[in-house]
Amino acid sequence: MQQQTIYALDIGTRKIMGVVMQRREDCLEVLDSEMIEHSTRAMLDGQIHDVDAVAGTIRKITGILQERLQMPLTSAAVAAAGRALQTSTGKAAAKRSLLHEISADEVMALEIEAVQQARIALLQEQAHNNATMQYFCAGYSVVCYRLEDQEIQNLVGQVGGYIELEVIATFLPRVVVDSLFSALKRADLELLSMTLEPIAALAVAIPPGLRLLNLALVDIGAGTSDIAIIKAGNISAYAMVPMGGDELTETLARHYLLDFHHAEAVKRKLASEDSIQVEDILNNCVKVESQVMQDVLQPMINEIASQVAGHILNLNKKAPDAVVCIGGGSLTPGLIPALAEHLELPLNRVGIRTADGFEAIRCQQPELQGPQMVTPLGIAYHSFLNPPLPFISVTLNKAHLMLWNVGELNVGNALLSSGTSLASIYGRPGLGKTLTINGRVKSFPGTVGTAPLVKVNGQPASLDTPLQNGDEIEFIPGCNGVDARVSVRDLFDLEVGQVIVNGRPLRIRPYLRVNGQEAHPDMEIPDRARVDYQQANSLSHILQEYGIAELQLQPRTFHFVIDDEPRQLRWLPVKAEIDGRPAQPDEEVPWGAEVAYTLLPTQPTLRDALQDADVFNMTVYVNDQTVVIKAQCAGVFVDGKPAPLTHELAEGCIITLDHSGSNAILSDIFQVYDLKPNLKARLVLKVNGDEAGFTTPIRAGDRIQVYWEE
Repeated sequence: MQQQTIYALDIGTRKIMGVVMQRREDCLEVLDSEMIEHSTRAMLDGQIHDVDAVAGTIRKITGILQERLQMPLTSAAVAAAGRALQTSTGKAAAKRSLLHEISADEVMALEIEAVQQARIALLQEQAHNNATMQYFCAGYSVVCYRLEDQEIQNLVGQVGGYIELEVIATFLPRVVVDSLFSALKRADLELLSMTLEPIAALAVAIPPGLRLLNLALVDIGAGTSDIAIIKAGNISAYAMVPMGGDELTETLARHYLLDFHHAEAVKRKLASEDSIQVEDILNNCVKVESQVMQDVLQPMINEIASQVAGHILNLNKKAPDAVVCIGGGSLTPGLIPALAEHLELPLNRVGIRTADGFEAIRCQQPELQGPQMVTPLGIAYHSFLNPPLPFISVTLNKAHLMLWNVGELNVGNALLSSGTSLASIYGRPGLGKTLTINGRVKSFPGTVGTAPLVKVNGQPASLDTPLQNGDEIEFIPGCNGVDARVSVRDLFDLEVGQVIVNGRPLRIRPYLRVNGQEAHPDMEIPDRARVDYQQANSLSHILQEYGIAELQLQPRTFHFVIDDEPRQLRWLPVKAEIDGRPAQPDEEVPWGAEVAYTLLPTQPTLRDALQDADVFNMTVYVNDQTVVIKAQCAGVFVDGKPAPLTHELAEGCIITLDHSGSNAILSDIFQVYDLKPNLKARLVLKVNGDEAGFTTPIRAGDRIQVYWEE
């Protein structure tokens, strides 16, 4: 095939049209065309159902054109139905380390994850059609990047802990693409390029100069009515109504008992003949007025117009400036007025567009002048106007894969097109654990995930490595990091030992509780658990194992007041020794040591509170020398009431002592006063100048005389 010649195929529901167009100096000229209708319903609603039948028709058209033009036709430009195109948006975000700059690979992985999210969203939206349908990613563009919740033009090279982006991705069901591949391959044709039917039709029906208007293009075919919305120079949305000329044909067939092909022929005569001869399946012949048939079709015409208008209003949010109709179905009598009525537009704002008058194309064939020929001419014209986007063939893990070469194809595009799940293409870090151990919070991170293994033609590559036709891709997704696993044995020394307690041997295990429950050594500790642990050889744990309540091993401090002086007493209800020396509960006990303990009352008494104070000291004067002796005071009062020394000490109590009397006697002074003996003299004892004896009571401040008289 000559370099400046393009063979375009419009593979429609009712017919296949082949057009050969060649570039001239001043325009593009149609050299020849051929159209053949399907002999069977090999296609329904724009989708190939019988690949062999469609391939056979393509082969016939190609053979006829090659013979007439005397040139080989080896490849073809085609278009996928607009109803097959789907767009979806996706978002992805990631928390990352602040220690490193954002790399291009990191951004690429996040973009692909966003496309995958768009794909998942699309599958959810289309679940009512086919929950298992695979979609082919035609391409995507980034709507915006964000760094720390602020929009930014490019993430690469930036530093931040939170990044996110949003993409808009375009998809085709793989069944649409694969069926086109198969049909062309069986017709001995290569795929030159593929576009979308609405885009091809727009190239001819609405030239760029008209696209500043808000227009709706409606291609009413046999099986579908494709819709494209144009705003501000761009196509802003697509839609498809699964209704077209076939619904009208089927309405006639049901009403007049006709087979489908006879009903199709009758429908085409409605606009040109006043009355039509019909013969039903029972061989009854009848002549019917065209207007009567149009009345039969009017409810279905209104339904199609209503569905198309509803989709236009939904996509555009209002009625457009005008509606441009193409396709054979647009010639149906009464359809254009019905569409204008449903859109509440003047009738002159809804019209039919043909290729006639399109100066860029020279076309002498009369059969190519109608609205049904806009799309085949547009496919060829678009292929000339834009560099072809051919499909290239690659292998992914030794599986054959056809890719639509939209822009620069890379490994990431290939993986998306294959249906590979890329939500976790980079191994995610394993989940960590946070534990509270003896009241202190401690974190245990999981392991870091691995990067994917990518090779192209045996050489190391990355997700953005460009691809060429015939490349071989090897891909192994990254492995996720391992979640943190923390067992009891990992945290603590679980050694078991033996000690002697009050003369009895005792084997000791550590005290260990997880969320209040006893735990065994190999138990895995759950995230956010509370862990309580005591070493096996702590005195406190040993005494608890011996049967002493934990409460008795907890020291308590009592606060009180004695004669206006604040005091405090630290009280431990257990008195313990390790190998004969006093010990506290938090001390460690060597294995094999001897532990002895005695239990004290859980609550101290007044005697315990007063024994370490100076409240029992009494001052007297012996031979004019000051002497302090121990003597019980006359009375003890707690909160103003007398109390015995065995009374339990209460927190915050006020103790008052009566110093006016005591049970001290004179002989008590000899505990602290040294009087040298004299066997030749008589001992004289006086209290405040009066003769006294050893048992004479004394009080604080008394003056005592003690001497030997010869």
